[in-house]
Amino acid sequence: MREDGRCGLAVPSRGGARAVRAVVIGGGIMGASVGCHLARAGLDVRVLEAAGPAEGATAVTFARLSAFDKEPRDYFRLNEEGMAEHAGLASEAAAPTWYHPCGSVLLAGDEAELARRADRFRAWGYPLTWGPAPDVGMAARLPARVLHAPAEGWVDAVALTRHLLDRAARHGAEIRPGVLVTRLARASHWILATAGGENIAADIVVNAAGQGAPAIAASAGSSLTLTRSPGLLLTATTPGTHLRRIVHTPEVSVRPDGPGCVVIRSDLVDRALAGGRDARDLTGDLVSRAAGVLPGLAAATGIGFRTGYRVLPQGGYPSIGGIPQLPGYYEAVTHSGITLGPLVGRLLADEITTGRVPPQLKPHRPAAKSR
Repeated sequence: MREDGRCGLAVPSRGGARAVRAVVIGGGIMGASVGCHLARAGLDVRVLEAAGPAEGATAVTFARLSAFDKEPRDYFRLNEEGMAEHAGLASEAAAPTWYHPCGSVLLAGDEAELARRADRFRAWGYPLTWGPAPDVGMAARLPARVLHAPAEGWVDAVALTRHLLDRAARHGAEIRPGVLVTRLARASHWILATAGGENIAADIVVNAAGQGAPAIAASAGSSLTLTRSPGLLLTATTPGTHLRRIVHTPEVSVRPDGPGCVVIRSDLVDRALAGGRDARDLTGDLVSRAAGVLPGLAAATGIGFRTGYRVLPQGGYPSIGGIPQLPGYYEAVTHSGITLGPLVGRLLADEITTGRVPPQLKPHRPAAKSR
């Protein structure tokens, strides 16, 4: 018997007894990663996605790899390990076109305040250095001295998710887009009811349904809730230039998105969006903020925007793992899902197959609803 009150799974060989049936709800980066690792472990895996793979929150994310300003320390460590997991995953691929460890340039309106934050994270081992403003590949209005975060980068989240789903399929997983799970019920095993009228049996259910996760959790008996957190992303083309680093300021964040393309977001603009402003009315404000630091963006073309909701559990921290009162039910729901997805997939698969809770996940456990 394990520390969480459950026994680890006895996963049979493919030629032996019936394999453990695992259903992952959600085909974004989190579900893709969990599904991939469970399939590699020999479980009979289905990944169910209400729309298409990576069409939910994964497709509407800035996708910066960073552990800076992630507190408390155990959450920082989780994100830092998540960054390392991305590097390891990329090293296993022949052509990891999704992975871009370009580094970030961090600016602040109050340099002394940024320096205090930087000192705290450097003391925790995060690589940060002060130095002259670098050539970022575009004309830039940068102070003479900036904070460099050389280990940071960005990922093409959609491409990475598809890579993980392809790996899962190669290990025998069934990927099923267009399947909306409406509720869970527990008998001798879990039954997943779908909008199409199916009842799918499972020994293990992983709730990685993003914005749909609370409804699934409620039907299972979990207390999961999300905080409403809308976001606006702009994409733009900048012919003849190529941004080489992420530029992050209190006003705006801009990252590369391949040659001649950038992605732009702003916490301030997102707060206006949450306050009821129309996204179309905010695009000009967002471009203006970006052009304040990268003047060439004032003439950017091909501007498009996407809106969505971040997956942000109430309280701001992840809900990852099993619930002793709900045997066979697990959650993989978190903010910073791009940074954490590959790591959480591996750790949660380890928990499911061994019954042991990885130490990195112990501070971030889900809970059953109070009776």
